[in-house]
Amino acid sequence: MKRERAAAVLSRAKGLAAEIRWFLGISLSATLLFPESAAPADVSQGAQIAATCASCHDQTGGGQAIPPIAALDEQAIVKAMLAFRASESPSLVMHAVALSLSDDEVAATARFLADRANAGRQP
Repeated sequence: MKRERAAAVLSRAKGLAAEIRWFLGISLSATLLFPESAAPADVSQGAQIAATCASCHDQTGGGQAIPPIAALDEQAIVKAMLAFRASESPSLVMHAVALSLSDDEVAATARFLADRANAGRQP
């Protein structure tokens, strides 16, 4: 029974990862196809992904359910994402997000968020 449940959870996480990859692909495509309505051309990959993160994570730190990420350092973000990817931290959504991002994307996003935190700005 536990094995069936684990398989179902993994299947759902993989489905969520595919949906997130699709969403990120559509977002990037829209940015490339409609540059006049998109962010400036020099926006980094990390900034684009962090914008997606900000749709759930409260930037002010006042949220109760989803923890803020704006004040975390680069290593803490990378460590957390790797834990979610390995299912060491219990969150199906974050597991799917972590699976959908490459190591380079995780690093770029962590670097962007940490740089913004060090500069005292929100993502």
